[in-house]
Amino acid sequence: MQGIVQEDPEMSFRRGFEHGAIETFQSIQRFLDPETREVLRAWIEDDVYVWRTNSVLGYPPIWRLGMLAGPRTARGAAFFPVARAGS
Repeated sequence: MQGIVQEDPEMSFRRGFEHGAIETFQSIQRFLDPETREVLRAWIEDDVYVWRTNSVLGYPPIWRLGMLAGPRTARGAAFFPVARAGS
């Protein structure tokens, strides 16, 4: 039963991150094309869940999301481009 075991702040953050990703996915999945929906589902179920339970990395794994960004990520560009002033 969740809540009985003492949780350190790191594990609490990871659980919250996973829960937030699931909630966001559920609210937007009907607007996504099937390929994008499958990439996001795999990211949450395979990457974020493993990251949360294994504590392997110090940050959430985002490599699979690069599949949605296309070739820009492969060239080293920012994953989420920031709007430049004056644009």
